[in-house]
Amino acid sequence: MLKRLIVVLAAVVGGLLGPIVATAQTPTTDTQSQFRFELEEAQSHRGRGVEGYVYNDLPWRITNVRVRVESLDGNGTVTSSGSGWVIGDVRAGGRAYFYVPVASGGAAYRASVLSFDKVLLETP
Repeated sequence: MLKRLIVVLAAVVGGLLGPIVATAQTPTTDTQSQFRFELEEAQSHRGRGVEGYVYNDLPWRITNVRVRVESLDGNGTVTSSGSGWVIGDVRAGGRAYFYVPVASGGAAYRASVLSFDKVLLETP
């Protein structure tokens, strides 16, 4: 009887706490296409970097967004890369600012989302 009660209580507690746990989402090819970027090279007191906006086309408000920026030479070869965090949450259909330091300048830059956490399902 006691063993059965413990199993039932464990199931109830797991059912209540399970939905609270959030895990980082590693973007797949499908979700990677849900992000767009506006980029430009920046030179400031922080040094050389790339700043811009990430646009979230997912139906989720997201947070803890980690961005990678790659410096490309004239042939499209990666010469350096850096990563940084997007400031604040990015609402569904919205955009948010980021700055990523880079070791060397490039002829062009390519950005991608490394990871993020889902916060809330929203209507864009």
